Amino acid sequence: MCCPPAAPRLVVVAFVLTSAVTACSGYVPTAPTTQTQAPDPTFTVSGVVIGQGSAPVEGAKVFVAGVQGTTDGKGYYSLSGVPRSYGGASAVKAGYAAARQILTVSGDTQFDFQLGPRVAIYTLSGVISEETPTGLIPLEGVQVSEYSCEEVSPAPPFFSNSCPVLIYQTTTTDRKGFYSFSGLYSGKANSITPIKEGFEDPRTDPNGPEGNGQAVTINGDSRLDLHLIRR
Repeated sequence: MCCPPAAPRLVVVAFVLTSAVTACSGYVPTAPTTQTQAPDPTFTVSGVVIGQGSAPVEGAKVFVAGVQGTTDGKGYYSLSGVPRSYGGASAVKAGYAAARQILTVSGDTQFDFQLGPRVAIYTLSGVISEETPTGLIPLEGVQVSEYSCEEVSPAPPFFSNSCPVLIYQTTTTDRKGFYSFSGLYSGKANSITPIKEGFEDPRTDPNGPEGNGQAVTINGDSRLDLHLIRR
């Protein structure tokens, strides 16, 4: 009855033996070390973006291997942190045909882009009204957004059938329900979305992706009147 339980006594003995062995051998346990892998090298890609006639283009966006930048007043760009890569690089600016090239990056690289000819850009305007039993009433304060893409044929395997130049604008209708956008590309790659609390657009797909808007084809300066209904 005076002896302590067996299990705790075994633990104490084991601790004493371990301490004694450590003290005698001079061994001190150390934490395991981990090796850190050096980051992959990155490089700087720089150059000039020009238009037709070799004139420098300010404000052009340049994309290389997921890194992007914008040209200055002399058409110059410089992208740092570009990984080793081989694939599509592009320079784009609204109003110009995009420049798309295949570029190998294995060190600091200088590369110049030449944008294609200017492409026509147009305006889209109209009136947004509420549909009522007695007729249409212009709606003030409708937030209108517009997406416009330059239609460019894909060049597989490096470029998908995507939008190299996207113009996104928003505006709000005035007291007469009027809205207007400028600088839009021609073609079918345009969409417009009107939003006002308490109203819905009956011509958009309620089961489609959020913000899918309403497709509109632009072949020149265009007018599109929209009608909303009260929920």
